[in-house]
Amino acid sequence: MRTKLTVLLMFIIIGGLCFSQTPENWYQDKPIRGIIYKGLQSVSKTELDGLFSAQMGKPFTDDRYWDILQTLYALEYFTEITPMALPGDDKRESVLLEFTVTEKPVVRKIVFIGNREIRASALLEKVALKEGDIYNELKAKADERAIRDHYFSEGYANMKISFEVVEQADNSVHLNFTIDEGKQTVISEIRFEGNSIMAEKTLRKELTLKEAKFFTKGTFSEADLTADRIAIQNYYTTRGYIDAQVESVLREVDTETDPEKNLLKLTFVIIEGELYTYGGTTISGNTLFTAEELLARVRIDEGDVMNLPRYNEGYQALLDVYYENGYTSNYINRREIRDDERRTLSFEITVVERERSHIEHIFVRGNTKTKDHVINRELQLEQGDIFSKTKMVDSIRNLYNLRYFSVVAPDVVQGSEENLVDVIINLEEQSTASIQFGVTFSGMAEENSFPLSVFLQWEDKNFRGNGQTLSANVTLSPDTQSAKIGFTENWFMGSPLSVTFDLSVAHRFLYAYQDALYPLFDDDYYRENGMVPDPFTSYDEYDDEYSLDSSYRMKYEQWQHSLGISTGYRWYTNLALVTLRGGLSFSIIQNYYDEVLYRPADRDIRDKHGSWKWKNSVWTRLSLDKRDINYDPSTGWFASQQITFTGLLPEIENEYFVQFETKAERYFTLLDYPLFESWSLKFVLAGYTGLSFQVPVGDYTITDNSKLYIDGMFMGRGWDELYSNMNARGSLMINHWIELRMPVAPGILSADFFFDAVATKQDYSDLGSLTLNDYYFSFGPGLRFSIPQFPLRLLFANTFRIQDGKFEWSDGSGPNWEFVLSFNIANM
Repeated sequence: MRTKLTVLLMFIIIGGLCFSQTPENWYQDKPIRGIIYKGLQSVSKTELDGLFSAQMGKPFTDDRYWDILQTLYALEYFTEITPMALPGDDKRESVLLEFTVTEKPVVRKIVFIGNREIRASALLEKVALKEGDIYNELKAKADERAIRDHYFSEGYANMKISFEVVEQADNSVHLNFTIDEGKQTVISEIRFEGNSIMAEKTLRKELTLKEAKFFTKGTFSEADLTADRIAIQNYYTTRGYIDAQVESVLREVDTETDPEKNLLKLTFVIIEGELYTYGGTTISGNTLFTAEELLARVRIDEGDVMNLPRYNEGYQALLDVYYENGYTSNYINRREIRDDERRTLSFEITVVERERSHIEHIFVRGNTKTKDHVINRELQLEQGDIFSKTKMVDSIRNLYNLRYFSVVAPDVVQGSEENLVDVIINLEEQSTASIQFGVTFSGMAEENSFPLSVFLQWEDKNFRGNGQTLSANVTLSPDTQSAKIGFTENWFMGSPLSVTFDLSVAHRFLYAYQDALYPLFDDDYYRENGMVPDPFTSYDEYDDEYSLDSSYRMKYEQWQHSLGISTGYRWYTNLALVTLRGGLSFSIIQNYYDEVLYRPADRDIRDKHGSWKWKNSVWTRLSLDKRDINYDPSTGWFASQQITFTGLLPEIENEYFVQFETKAERYFTLLDYPLFESWSLKFVLAGYTGLSFQVPVGDYTITDNSKLYIDGMFMGRGWDELYSNMNARGSLMINHWIELRMPVAPGILSADFFFDAVATKQDYSDLGSLTLNDYYFSFGPGLRFSIPQFPLRLLFANTFRIQDGKFEWSDGSGPNWEFVLSFNIANM
């Protein structure tokens, strides 16, 4: 604090000397041209520039100058900051801000001394300070506590820890943690006393703590013991024993039997009490809402066995009726009425209603990269609004869906007056930029094509903290070379209007079936019937064949340049997030092949040979989103309808058709049971149905390359051979999947089991004739990553069909456990 006061005093003196030479105050209201930093060694100038990019070009004011200076101090990177305002040009029409800084030491090395049982790598995961970070004493003390807590959770109840900062000559420090682990405490036996109603076996199931056995560590933790006492009490109180409690937990420690561990015997001493029933609730003082409206939130009927936790949930829901409508200052009291003779428990609720609460201030804390306006625009609450719990929850969901923050912790505190509240949003930012480089295996089996490709991708979903997305990627393989850049502004002109641009170029070597043998089918036959490749002499003959020999295929070269433009507007409603999107796509395509040797059966490939041809489309999509978190939902639903018109320029393009796509998703949480303090056993059931069909315009035919297909990666996972099978393509496709998901690390990794069913038909009018014979089925386990830098799915798929009521594996021999690499892309 003394340092800060000294620096601020220096700023006043230096600023006064500097500005005294220019009595006309030339710097006031002049645009800020730039910021210069002197003395930087370890701190990145790019990081600092990103903090103040929004200030560039804005007029100099004392308030803005102080805001910049205070932001630098808040970083806690510097022990001293000397500020100076300088002319930005000879005419003094702009201002340069100069800060001469003295950096705090850098943590050059973190050393753990005395840790024998827990590896240093595991301890490094628990500390916030990393090698290369600016040293911060408060963070070092917090890391000391984090290491201590980790040891306690592993059963080392008697461990001791201290840290030492060793200064180095190059303004760096070594951070040494000295640890005395002591002996680990494990549970040798768990007993119960006083339980005459509930069986010991039943109570054991409620415990997080377990006895040490062959497959169980039996680690003792004070936090788990506290949680288990509450779990036992809750088990009783949900079954009518409202006075039940764990009176004490007796401990017997054996330090002699095992030289490596302390063996602990635990005895839970329980008072069970008597069984009570629910006697009802009366309410008084309520004028804004009827008693029926309020008491309907209590999901327990008079005469039922008293379930106290359920009643408490209902009581909280009753309070929320007021909170959701802005009445946060009400006095609401609940009084228990016991009848020990009848063993009933009743309640009397008294309400003193007051005026609605308004929001006096909204404070956002913890955002170092993300600009305040990016956060504030996602909030459904504004200063002066009536407080609403529903809008608060929606605001938190919006911030999580940005995927800029790992922690969003709201708080509501009393304002300066009785009916005013302050809303505080505490944030912890996470990385939004990613650079990926690697080798991918194609999920779509194009015979004779090279299955591996090298890719390099860079993306920042929060570019310079302005909430924009900028991306670039390059893919290289012997068959395909492509490059793409994209930019998205989610709040165009300060409104919830998104604008996206993307530009791409691609060069490919592709394969297609030929029509070079007699008879040759002309364009009229193609338009009426479709493609007929060699060696078939009619479409019916080709349609009856499941696959074709690769010897009838030809190789051709394709160049494609594309420009995409899209926009969308969002409405936040009580029903769902409603989004209306639309866009344009312009492409020019040219194919090359030796027309003396080859003649493609697909008319579209022939038409694009040797000359640039347009392929353009316009689309619009309406979606409703009620998922809790769109990239890893546990509850809620999603629905969308998209219409795409392909072919915009008459007589210039080769295809004209309309495509309709309907999608629906639903999510249910089947189980959410806390097993540990920071992890719950959770199962989520997810279901999806999609229907797509294409309708040609006029006499035009939809080419096989444009028809709907099963890719084996996103639809019909595991059926990758269908991508090159033109018979499996069509103008109608229906796709279903169901997944059972178990989050291993919520928001990061999930273990899934999927079941897919997808079918195609040649024409949209064939929907009525769809049968099980048309479906391609697959199932299997997989891992799903939800982090933005690694949105992959690793799956093992078993494929089968049902033909005429008979079950048939795809290869005829049994499960094939085919590895599938897919991507975790949320519908939007």
